[in-house]
Amino acid sequence: MVTVGLYIKTDTEFERIELFADEKINITSSIQNISDISKVFTDFSQTFTVPASVNNNRIFKNWYENSIDNGFDARKRKESYIELDTISFRIGKLQLESIDLKDNKPNGYKLTFFGNLVSLKDTFNGLLMKDLNAGTYDFVYSSSIVENLLTTQTESNIKFPLISSLRSWNIGKADVDDISIQANSINFNELFPAIRLRAIFDLISIKFGISFIGDFLTVDERFKNAYLLLKNSEIFVTKGQPLKINYQNITGSAAGFSFDLITDILKFTDFNQDAPSREVTLRVTNSVDGIPYSLLVYKNGILLNTLNEISINGTKDTLVLTNQTKIGTDDAYEFYISSNTPLSFTSDALCTNRFIDEGTTFFNSFTINQTTAQTTTSILDIASYFPDLKIEDFFSGILKMFNLTCYSEELNVYRVEQIETYYSQGKTIDITKYIRTDSLDIDRTKPYNKINFEFEKSENLLSTAYLSNNRIEYGNLKAEFDVDGDEFSVKLPFEDILFSGIADNLSAGFLFKTDFKAYIPKPIILYDYAYLQTSPTFYFNGNATTTYNAFGSETLIGTETYSLNFGEEQSPMTNQLLTNTLYSEYYQEYLNNIFNVKARIFKINAIFPLSILTSLKLNDRIVIRDKRYTINSLNTDLTTSEVSLELITDFRELITYIPPPIQDKDYLATDYSSDYYI
Repeated sequence: MVTVGLYIKTDTEFERIELFADEKINITSSIQNISDISKVFTDFSQTFTVPASVNNNRIFKNWYENSIDNGFDARKRKESYIELDTISFRIGKLQLESIDLKDNKPNGYKLTFFGNLVSLKDTFNGLLMKDLNAGTYDFVYSSSIVENLLTTQTESNIKFPLISSLRSWNIGKADVDDISIQANSINFNELFPAIRLRAIFDLISIKFGISFIGDFLTVDERFKNAYLLLKNSEIFVTKGQPLKINYQNITGSAAGFSFDLITDILKFTDFNQDAPSREVTLRVTNSVDGIPYSLLVYKNGILLNTLNEISINGTKDTLVLTNQTKIGTDDAYEFYISSNTPLSFTSDALCTNRFIDEGTTFFNSFTINQTTAQTTTSILDIASYFPDLKIEDFFSGILKMFNLTCYSEELNVYRVEQIETYYSQGKTIDITKYIRTDSLDIDRTKPYNKINFEFEKSENLLSTAYLSNNRIEYGNLKAEFDVDGDEFSVKLPFEDILFSGIADNLSAGFLFKTDFKAYIPKPIILYDYAYLQTSPTFYFNGNATTTYNAFGSETLIGTETYSLNFGEEQSPMTNQLLTNTLYSEYYQEYLNNIFNVKARIFKINAIFPLSILTSLKLNDRIVIRDKRYTINSLNTDLTTSEVSLELITDFRELITYIPPPIQDKDYLATDYSSDYYI
């Protein structure tokens, strides 16, 4: 019998939870299941019960009694880890689900254990990309800076792809959009910035105090060269960096408010029925008419509200915060101002408390005074251009795009690897002698008879024409197979746009619809293709140039070109067929193993020694007699060391050639038969 140690982090340290002697704890583990290859899985347990002992009641702070102040918060999962005979087995989080009462007395707490990947979604907490602090990449916005990032060879996390939302640029037509004519020069404020995906992962790490590791994120050029287009409006509008308003003193007094002059944080206090409403008004004073500016209210570090105003020569009041119900006394409010044109100002905050006494409404207030003027700047606020996308959707979209797996073996450290790289790093373990031969099931793999790899539908002019001509969205891949199975789709939360070759080595994107009106696209992932010398001269900011940093759906690494399309498409740069696609690079080998005519799913039971139980990884290759398998999922009974494994026959090193799904612009069948295997 294995001794199971279950630990949970309390206020300051990890404490051991007492277990029932006969309670079974089963942990199910899977990294990528063939039933849904678009999802990444993690460890989870069936709900199990621990006794309501004196020790456990202390840890869970007698949770069954809801009258206790500062009790155990079951709304949040708690850091946890499991040991087997004092050897580390899993780290993750515990969820308190419920408690059983017998004879009106606590009997047992029901708990569920989750691996760290589940807690990662909890960590993201529904926040949007714009909630990331991208100040590291903010810069003084000017025509010369944008021109430098476009036309000179530079290694930068921020670049400006040649994408138009206003005009149909061309070379040689001698019309108003001919950019080989100086009068028709591309203006710097026509372009939106783009940020490197690797930089976004760094911002996520900083925001949530976590780390991402793995060669694909840190070394692989196919990831390094990928950027996210920062476009969340139809045309580019300069958005200055928010400036926190700094206050110097307070005059007057009012119940229900507290303000810290060091941190410039306002809090609401002392809520009761006699104080139904509090208001905060910002009084902005300046000497210039007509400058648009925005007042931003942050609650606990997250943008709560934005109010747009236009300056006057004098003082302008804006109601920025009001409440009609109770607000948590721990909520911290901060006030910022931003403008596209520099604005010198002072701003006082009038805090008003409206209360009722014997049916009569009274007011009292205090003012937070700013005596030292501040000036907004023209620094480009990168975070304000992020597309409207949740961080968790961006993260899962990138995993799907490159068929990546993510797992954690250390608290707050997540390893991200391409799935085939992950499997190649596993050990080979022979478990033949541990198999219980009285239980063995063999199932067929259930391959898909149709696969759809899709981007979000694009309203782009060229992409719409492509769909009309080819009956499939640009960049998508659809294929049918001569097998019995279900239809399967991988859909990314990103839009894929077709770039246009304007001239030799000169390619551009156009983000307007068929009516030539600009639109806000779904998030777009682009490749930094290369720094190119163009044959024609084109004008940017009135200056002639023959060099630029080319962007599109392809990147040049050495002599190989890699595509961000699932299907094989023609390159607007070279007019060559792009064969190194998302499918061929990241999905084909994995699907080949499933489609193998000899593939089987084996369901077996085994009893492992502790050395295997505590060291077995989901990327380990399992050998039984003379055959090798990969692990699809495993279920471990921690108390008995009995393991139920679902294994897939592994043919990776036996494959000599498998053609990709044949794709023209209709469904075509590809026969995955034994002829392709040795």
